[in-house]
Amino acid sequence: MLESRKKIRRILIPAGLLLLLPLLLLAHPRGRAAFRLTSGFQQLEQDSRVYFETGAEVQAMRFAEALPDAIARVEECHGQAFKSDFRLYVCASHESFSRHLGETVDSPVRGMKLFRDIWVSPKAFDFRGADTHRQTIIHELSHLHLSQHMGLGSIMGGLPTWFVEGLADWVADTGNEIVTYQEALDSFAHGRHLVPDAKGRFLFPKTAQDYGVSWPMLHRQSRMFVEYLHDKDEALFKDFVVAVSKGMRFKVEFSRYFGGNLDSVWNDFLSSLDHRIGSSIGARADKAHNTFLRPTHFWRPGRRATLL
Repeated sequence: MLESRKKIRRILIPAGLLLLLPLLLLAHPRGRAAFRLTSGFQQLEQDSRVYFETGAEVQAMRFAEALPDAIARVEECHGQAFKSDFRLYVCASHESFSRHLGETVDSPVRGMKLFRDIWVSPKAFDFRGADTHRQTIIHELSHLHLSQHMGLGSIMGGLPTWFVEGLADWVADTGNEIVTYQEALDSFAHGRHLVPDAKGRFLFPKTAQDYGVSWPMLHRQSRMFVEYLHDKDEALFKDFVVAVSKGMRFKVEFSRYFGGNLDSVWNDFLSSLDHRIGSSIGARADKAHNTFLRPTHFWRPGRRATLL
């Protein structure tokens, strides 16, 4: 009798957790948005992929006009086509965008890949005085493309944060809105830089704090390293992106395509910056790796966002 009760508990507890998880997700605005349980959005007549709030039709039209070139750019840089359809939700105000996604109103996020869709804020049309709506959707489409091809691997820690963000920034020409190239070089020169890891983290993607830098600096430095990898051999870089998006191990594929392990290639990258900043930074890499703090952070499920 006791053994049978234990068996029942072993069945009921996991089953109960599976039933509870959707309820917990739906309790959060981002969970409802992910399941498309939204109201107040209507489909754009000119493009069935685009949904907009009342008052955002003009912005929706401009996003729709930018979509074909944005999709083409991502598919060209990633080396393969998108696997499935998606929706683009255009909010009428940044306040509405923040409310639907559970962000604070003062959040700098202007776009977000949320599971199978993309959400955008009108802030993308005027970010620090610049119209970035094309760059915003390209950045988010890069995230979406990876997640479509990786499936569950995208939340299993298959790819490190620096690569996911650096790739999207390179493809979209983002990551340079706040931190200048010279500021990034100065940060490298003083040992204030990320140290790239070879894998992601299950459910809890690393944040900028985990890398010991600010979000704008993480985006800038990650893009610089991704550009360095691309410029070594454009064809091999594209093949590498295809390989890891299909679930191949990042660490193994990195060594195979770039002719060395991540640490050695990173040190080569640092050395390539020496002549630009007038001081040696390669020797600081190991020391910096051991001094970064790892503060706690909150997980935001399914989220990849344009923060800059």
